[in-house]
Amino acid sequence: MRRRSFLKTLGMAGTFCLIDIVRLPRSSYAAGNRRLTEGLKGPFDLAFDGTGNLLVTDPPSYTVTALDRDLRPAWRLGGPGSAPGKLNFPKGLTVDVDGLIYVVDSNNGRVQIFDDKGAFKRVLGSIGSIGGSFASPQGIHVDGQGRILVADTRNHRVQIFVGNDVIAVVGALGDQDEEFRLPTASTVGPAGEIIVLDSKHALVKIFDKELKFMGSFGGPGDAPGRLNMPQGMCLDDMGHLWVADTNNHRIQEFGLDGSVISVLGKKGSGPGEFSGPTGVVCREDKVCVADNGNGRIQVLMRK
Repeated sequence: MRRRSFLKTLGMAGTFCLIDIVRLPRSSYAAGNRRLTEGLKGPFDLAFDGTGNLLVTDPPSYTVTALDRDLRPAWRLGGPGSAPGKLNFPKGLTVDVDGLIYVVDSNNGRVQIFDDKGAFKRVLGSIGSIGGSFASPQGIHVDGQGRILVADTRNHRVQIFVGNDVIAVVGALGDQDEEFRLPTASTVGPAGEIIVLDSKHALVKIFDKELKFMGSFGGPGDAPGRLNMPQGMCLDDMGHLWVADTNNHRIQEFGLDGSVISVLGKKGSGPGEFSGPTGVVCREDKVCVADNGNGRIQVLMRK
């Protein structure tokens, strides 16, 4: 369904056009040599691959679906289970420069890595609390150096890997500046800083290259710039940070100094409205949002 509907930003700078709402049909449909039998039940996170496919994790169906450039289903990986290649409530998602797909297999306490066609390659981690293991991990990011950052949510930390080896751990359970409660996402900024979404504290926290705390912004509330259990984030080409402000049912765009650039949406099921958005990904002038509670993806374009 294509729509042209302008979204106002609640007094903030910037105007966006809603160009697509994606709801995959519930009836079966063919994609290549595979038959896909379900639509999106609760899309959680999004990533673009090198060919322009939009990848979507859908925890209730235990799958990742690839949508082509026309947002039509192309292929799917996963299925329920704990064997290699199977998934149990997949959440975070990213693609590296070589086209490898990293899926946070949250309830199996691991990250699974697939090739660019969805074929299983290897597993990273297992359930636990020691270094290299996870408790309900959620967000994932691979930077330009090949470092893998995993938001190890219920261990209240971010683990940084090279290959299968843990090279650093950021944070621990607590309420100090350098501590977290339920971190849900992380990324690397343009100067190499580590940016962490600390969901229970409703803060974006920034650490320097040496992993020393630099500052934070956000805080609990529903005013512009405030957050309520945010779940996902991404950096765009301008260095702006987009945050899925989940329990405020909106998306916010920030400068890395904490300035609020745009506030998009409100609670609802209409075009430009959200119900518990969880994932956001940026590509050129487009912002794609996993509108989790509405079981759909919304695609916005900057005007």
